[in-house]
Amino acid sequence: MIRCILFDLDDTLYLEDEFVQGGFRSVAATLEQRGYGASETIFGLLHSLHWREGRDHVFDKAAERLGFPKSMVPDLVEIYYRHPLTIRLAPDAESVLKSLRTDFKLGCVTDGHKQVQWRKVEALDLRSVMDTIVVADELGRMFWKPDPLAILTACGNVGVHPQESLFVGDNPERDRRGARNAGARSVRIRRAGGYFAGSKIGEDRADFEAASLVELPGILRRLKDAMPAERSKRES
Repeated sequence: MIRCILFDLDDTLYLEDEFVQGGFRSVAATLEQRGYGASETIFGLLHSLHWREGRDHVFDKAAERLGFPKSMVPDLVEIYYRHPLTIRLAPDAESVLKSLRTDFKLGCVTDGHKQVQWRKVEALDLRSVMDTIVVADELGRMFWKPDPLAILTACGNVGVHPQESLFVGDNPERDRRGARNAGARSVRIRRAGGYFAGSKIGEDRADFEAASLVELPGILRRLKDAMPAERSKRES
């Protein structure tokens, strides 16, 4: 029986591009002040690099195109991560979390730099709807998903076995494998506009896929209906 539902954070409970755009706009404004072009043009370049060329080393690539020294990159990274947050829970997340809270323990397990992720947690007011929140970076960078420790920690915090939990996340590699490594079932959410929504994966698939969190109650009913058959199969 599923007693606990654990959620990834970025592109699961809110659309991460809201955070990304806010950070890029702050960086673009800084670069405009330093004489490297118009803010809106710089923002367009940063956002395009992020989506078209991958989200790693965006500012290094921008330095090559805009002509600012790469020695500025650490400062720009700091501006990006510390920009004022205007992120909000996705509408489906807000409604579904409230409905699930009466019957299940709820938790959030997230990778990413701990200071940044906790700022997101506070901006989204997740403490008011979650029974546990685990930022894997506090355990150590080596314990980011797909390492199971953060998920196991969340399960321990609410007193459930991993087999009694369902993990919901967008990343087809880290989230699915992290759940499997912990012994939990998994749902891959392909949120429209999410960074990994179009990513393909081979045979190592999540147990379920969903385009919206509103599909979770149906998935939970399917799991509940399947329990007697699974129990009978184990006992035979």
